[in-house]
Amino acid sequence: MDIAVIFILALFVAVIAFVAGRYIRYRTGETPEPPEQPKKVPAVNKLPARLSAPIASGDREVQVVVGWLLSQAFEQTGVKVADDKVAYQRIVEAAEKAVKALKTETTTTISLPFLTADASGPKHFETQLTREVIQELARY
Repeated sequence: MDIAVIFILALFVAVIAFVAGRYIRYRTGETPEPPEQPKKVPAVNKLPARLSAPIASGDREVQVVVGWLLSQAFEQTGVKVADDKVAYQRIVEAAEKAVKALKTETTTTISLPFLTADASGPKHFETQLTREVIQELARY
């Protein structure tokens, strides 16, 4: 016999044996369990990766307050504060102070004058934050 024919026959027998083995394991219930998929963790803030690092404490409350302050600052100033490293760091520091202050108080004022600037001039930011707002933000 030619060597090619022998090789093809051997390959055919190997495939038949593999399929038969899989079928027998399937029929007897010996199929392996699929690997467990890792659980997806929802993102806390939607900031670029280069900007999420400065939150040193890792506290969830601080992270959600930073996200909330960034959205409030954008609404008030019309400038995307998350892109400005200095303004972002000031927001993070203000969030940490506010969370610490709200441990003993019910309301705190966050005031950041000259937070950023654009062609029309400097932009100031001021808002009120309550303990209830933090609890609601941290819930999600």
